[in-house]
Amino acid sequence: MVLTLKKRYPYKRTIFAMVCLFSIGAVTFSSYAQKPTLPIANQDPSVVAAERFINSIRTLKAPFVQASSSGSYARGNIYIQRPGLLRIDYDKPTSLQVYADGTWLFYIDEELKDVSQIPLNATPASFLVRENFSFTDGLTIQKVEKRNRTIRIQVARRGEEDSGSLTLLLSEGADAFRGWTVTDPQGVRTTVSLLSPILNQSIAKQIFVFTPPDWAFPEDVQE
Repeated sequence: MVLTLKKRYPYKRTIFAMVCLFSIGAVTFSSYAQKPTLPIANQDPSVVAAERFINSIRTLKAPFVQASSSGSYARGNIYIQRPGLLRIDYDKPTSLQVYADGTWLFYIDEELKDVSQIPLNATPASFLVRENFSFTDGLTIQKVEKRNRTIRIQVARRGEEDSGSLTLLLSEGADAFRGWTVTDPQGVRTTVSLLSPILNQSIAKQIFVFTPPDWAFPEDVQE
């Protein structure tokens, strides 16, 4: 399904992070081109454990808190069902929603009466909702850090290391997914913290059904 929007609301070509996809507005990964990559990531026991744990997650639902070093703050709820399905609802007064249906990522801004869509595979979200997750499949691990009882694994899209990075946050034992941090090219950090996530419990199918709002169709546009 490809939406045709009213002319007064131009298509926004934005990349959202799991995030990126979970920050308000357009987000791109920050530049970490000069940081060394791990030569053989799968030799790190923490990475192996993290990858195994992430692959064990088939569904996830959780409230989240999103905070940025620029001072912005938001709350909401996230739902994931692998492979391919995602929904993010921001709490009011934020008027945003994000959906993924396995093919497309949709971004809905009720206040601006705007819907954008981009291929899911063009977003960082694709790595976390794909059938099988691997740190060596399309990603470059740039840093693994353990502090404050948290494992931090910084990754970038392979071949695009000079355009940004994403840091996944897991518990010290790599048995709980705590969230992620995105840093944009200007150095602004956006952290999404998951609050008591519920894993591998059934999620109603309708949660992931995106129904375009009436205002998304160009009824007033003449051919």
